[in-house]
Amino acid sequence: MNSGGFKLQRDAGERRGAILIVVLWVVLLLSLMVSTFAFTMQIETKLTSYHDRELRAKALALAGIEFEKALLAAKVNKIGQINSADGSIRQFSTTGADYYSEPWHNNPDLIGHALTDNPEDGTFTVQVVDEQSKLNANVMTPDQWKTLLQLSGVDTDTVNIIVDSIGDWIDKDSSTKMNGAEDDYYMALSSDQGGPYHCKNASLDRIEELLLVRGMTPDIFYGHQAQSSGEANYTGIAQFLTTVPFIKINVNTASSQVLQCVPGITAQMAEQLIRYRQGDDGVDGTDDDKPFQDAGAVSTVWNLSGTQVRGLGNHFGAASAFFTIYSTGAVGSVRRMIVTTVFRDTGGAFTTISWNELTPP
Repeated sequence: MNSGGFKLQRDAGERRGAILIVVLWVVLLLSLMVSTFAFTMQIETKLTSYHDRELRAKALALAGIEFEKALLAAKVNKIGQINSADGSIRQFSTTGADYYSEPWHNNPDLIGHALTDNPEDGTFTVQVVDEQSKLNANVMTPDQWKTLLQLSGVDTDTVNIIVDSIGDWIDKDSSTKMNGAEDDYYMALSSDQGGPYHCKNASLDRIEELLLVRGMTPDIFYGHQAQSSGEANYTGIAQFLTTVPFIKINVNTASSQVLQCVPGITAQMAEQLIRYRQGDDGVDGTDDDKPFQDAGAVSTVWNLSGTQVRGLGNHFGAASAFFTIYSTGAVGSVRRMIVTTVFRDTGGAFTTISWNELTPP
């Protein structure tokens, strides 16, 4: 009797122990499920928050584009001045000239501009480049290409190869220039060399196409600072080139390298012009600039005859119609950038030439 009762008690204890173990396993599984659910919700919340900031950053970048376009439109519509957020007054020229000390370029409202009083709502920052401060790659002569490449630090043999190869790339025929390249060269390239591909035989749509041309390298194109005595220094030609369809270079915004590519302009003349237009502080885009109001005004700096001035008028102007706008919206650590090239007509209306959305580094 006693042993039977002991057995019953032992069986009941074992059942209770088994139930306890099952309960513990159930609790453990439920805890894991709750933890997993909480972790998933936390990730989804963060993703939702990031996506919200991403959308707001993009909206701010768009706002920056429109803000800059309004400034560029105000310029041609001859609005005399604008009031900046810091209380200062930014003055527009009443002439048709475009230069970097005007509010469309030199403007504190273009940097870290907030649309609300709450900094957590984000800001936009805008940079604008006058495309007519560059050389139109599709209409450059071989001599202009040679000058630009030589100023960038490219050796003579490589210059000859690149210049002739660019000519073959752009022209519509299949005849190979002395140092150039057509289909027979590009179609023979291995996959390790990036080939094979056809010679375009048409105008450039983007200057990056030049990286496909025989002799061109990323160092020559973008620039390279030598790290040892065996390396070459290259200024980089990309910064001086564009494919937008204009003829005249803006003397108020062009660099020394671009000016020297114009026939008859020496390095000394280019530096002389830039020093004059920069004013006393020697910096473009500041209040003491001395912009040229028309191409003929360069005679203020260069002692030229009327015939020479008229000749330069075929290459130079003082106004621009094409601009590239870089607008970055930022909400906290999330940033989005829009890069667009626009054409501004004489009435202040805009046509979009190109549009690219990206995440800045």
